[in-house]
Amino acid sequence: MRRALLGEIEGTCITRVKSEKASHEYSTIGGIQESVHEILMNLKEIVLRSNLYESCDASICIKGPRHVTAQDIILPPHVQIVDNTQHIAWLTEPIDFFIGLKIERNRGYFNKVDLHFDDGSYPIDALFMPVQNANHSIHSYGNEKQEILFLEIWTNGSLTPKEALHESA
Repeated sequence: MRRALLGEIEGTCITRVKSEKASHEYSTIGGIQESVHEILMNLKEIVLRSNLYESCDASICIKGPRHVTAQDIILPPHVQIVDNTQHIAWLTEPIDFFIGLKIERNRGYFNKVDLHFDDGSYPIDALFMPVQNANHSIHSYGNEKQEILFLEIWTNGSLTPKEALHESA
């Protein structure tokens, strides 16, 4: 049960980012406090909830100066953000900030090192595992011939522990 909870449940993540203003992953963009790499790491931390069956696109299109958060992501109707206050970047000057995002649903972990795209987009390490930890314990109950199974399930918020248990069964 623990293995199914930790490894077999699908999750939804941002897997690629495309920006015309970024020359490479470790560059900086004028008017943005964070480097491109820091923005990619912030996007990686955003937890999404969906029942996608194929990849979809999302975007951020705003004008600075302002604080960019997950709330600024324009999503398809079947994808939701768990924490809208998640920090993405600080725009320190009146610039247009536009990035395209690729959202996918899968299982496990995908390392961006293995991925290369010719369209100028930047891959993001994707952790498609909504269950963060799972424990169990068995306790005697009543006349010592009965036992109770306790399950502890921690999730990233994209599904409830009850939903995770249902999906893993």
